[in-house]
Amino acid sequence: MGDGAAIRLVALDVDGTVLMPDGEIAPSTVAAVAAARAAGVHVVLASSRGPVALERIQDRLGLRDEWFIGYQGALVARESDGELEVLSETLIGPADAREVEGRALAAGLSVGRYCGARWQVPELTDAIRYEASTTGEGPIVSTAGDADLPAHKILVIADGTAPSTALPELAAALPDTVTATFSHPLYLEITAAGVDKASGITPLADRLGIPLDAIAAVGDGPNDLGLFAAVGHPVAMGQAPAEVRAAARWVTSTVTRDGVARALVHLGVNERAG
Repeated sequence: MGDGAAIRLVALDVDGTVLMPDGEIAPSTVAAVAAARAAGVHVVLASSRGPVALERIQDRLGLRDEWFIGYQGALVARESDGELEVLSETLIGPADAREVEGRALAAGLSVGRYCGARWQVPELTDAIRYEASTTGEGPIVSTAGDADLPAHKILVIADGTAPSTALPELAAALPDTVTATFSHPLYLEITAAGVDKASGITPLADRLGIPLDAIAAVGDGPNDLGLFAAVGHPVAMGQAPAEVRAAARWVTSTVTRDGVARALVHLGVNERAG
């Protein structure tokens, strides 16, 4: 029997966990998620992505009716009758958003402000265009009035033209009203202070009446560490860096070797891997 015979909810990171390097989802992951749901287990995506970027992934996994934890925990919501039903949200104030954007632009970095389903960018850079091509989102070039919009998340991206120290230096210089987390060496996810994926799992657990020790999380990045600390059964993907593997109770195989399916078997959610 695995660690989690009584597990009632599994939170899955997206990039590097559900999504393989080519952006596809392994058939074993699709089958494992369907089997878990058939067994009465909630499966939710917990990602730095927002609702637009998660739609295709939820559709592929049959999770369009399920809650998701988006924007690194700043938004917990689900689609209901074609509308976004928000369970909880934490926003970056307009003044802080303007300061973050100004600092990022001054450092030669690409930056965008996510407000619900909207992605506002000061300018269309190659890095922004690439991000749009991988997530399916459409960036909107900001106007003067958009400076007053609060944000669920600000994403700062370094590309080949930026100094290698630009992102770490920006993260260290940000005001204490925001939290900066690396989801990738070139991607800095910025939310309101104290927000991480654990900020999203707690209200969701309360809503569903599920204790945190009956929740498992599977992830591969430093931005999963808060979630790992909050739940009873953290599982790291096989390709995760050492600090993430050290924070897990178990390490599964890599994303290209049925890591999610094997994790659900180990946790006692499913009987066998795909």
